[in-house]
Amino acid sequence: MKQAVAAALVLCAMPATVFSQQVDCRDCNHVAPWFRGEGGFIGTVAGEAEAVTFVASCGNVSITGKVEAEGGTVAQLFNHRNGLACDRDGGSLEIAGLEDGGWYWITDASNSAVGNLVSRDILNNKAVELTRAGPGVTMTMGKGAVYLKHTSGRVGILPNILPEPPAAAAVICGPRQSSSWPYAYNWQMTSSCMLGNGGTGIRLTGPGAYGTTATITNGMVYRPQAGTITVTADLWLNESGSYSTDTSGTDSAPSVASIQQGWAGKTASALGGGSGTNWLDATFGASVNAAVGAPVAIPADGSATVAGVTQTNTGSTAVGTNPVGQAVFTIGPDSSYCSSSANHTAVVNIAATPGTNTVHPAIARGADAGLGRSAAVAAFSAITQLRVVCAPASSANQGQELVPENPFPPAVD
Repeated sequence: MKQAVAAALVLCAMPATVFSQQVDCRDCNHVAPWFRGEGGFIGTVAGEAEAVTFVASCGNVSITGKVEAEGGTVAQLFNHRNGLACDRDGGSLEIAGLEDGGWYWITDASNSAVGNLVSRDILNNKAVELTRAGPGVTMTMGKGAVYLKHTSGRVGILPNILPEPPAAAAVICGPRQSSSWPYAYNWQMTSSCMLGNGGTGIRLTGPGAYGTTATITNGMVYRPQAGTITVTADLWLNESGSYSTDTSGTDSAPSVASIQQGWAGKTASALGGGSGTNWLDATFGASVNAAVGAPVAIPADGSATVAGVTQTNTGSTAVGTNPVGQAVFTIGPDSSYCSSSANHTAVVNIAATPGTNTVHPAIARGADAGLGRSAAVAAFSAITQLRVVCAPASSANQGQELVPENPFPPAVD
């Protein structure tokens, strides 16, 4: 076989007795799982490697070497003339600076055997017990492979330590669809699945483009110059894994509605009935950050306005088109924040206190929800902020979330 480089640039034989042990190659990450006799290796240099180094050990002697690449490929021969062949059992070859995919060969009296260079990490894996080949074939154990030799002179290298297959992705507990996709999520995975941390998140919905409503993803709305805008808040599971334990359902226990509760996008029918309204039961409170001192609470009964923000529903009852579990805030003008002489942002803190939600694990609160150990947040499962900013003078759509200008203006007769 033709060698890709002329020779090792540096070779140094070092008796192991000097070190009381064989040379330790800390950077070597590939090994030949069986090494004895003449042969060699070939591989591609790893992108970050300046050179390829190796340690070949045989008996009480270890030899180190360095091979420079030609065209990104290195090859090194082992024979008795250059002192790199091993004539004893238990030899080892470790290499640093190669990518995966390198291979090596060992030459016997009349035939050669070829094997893969493997990651040194897999040598800690459990060895596979190989079936004996019977008379006529000798099997010599190496360090990760078995050397086979037939009475005919044919030889081979058979790995007996293999990479462990990657772990399957964890299956999370929760709603599942029936086999008649795209119909309802009407059953749930409750065993042989991974439970989550009970975490939740608050969804805010407000003015969107051209009179629509949309999820507020940037945490900001424009304060209107006249009239009011509406922002709603509802509470959802973070979908890390949970299932319902409600046994009061009439169609089954738990009911389909309870299975879907708190899981965004898990609709009740093929046409999407119930989509977006199957949030958790919760009540909401809010405050506005003060310029100095503690935040100023917004009365939950709608009796007063703070910084132009009024809470008209806490989510504890159904009000108009807003079902239980959804809070409603109205935002109007406030000259102390936005006027010809004022341009201030009102930061509204919105906190959710979960109600009786029959899900497992239980909804996390306070410190378990990552909100800190203060007694003031111990009952909350999630807190979010909404920034109410002054609209630029040129804005044609006061109060809506930041959106592009209308690219299709109405035709003029």
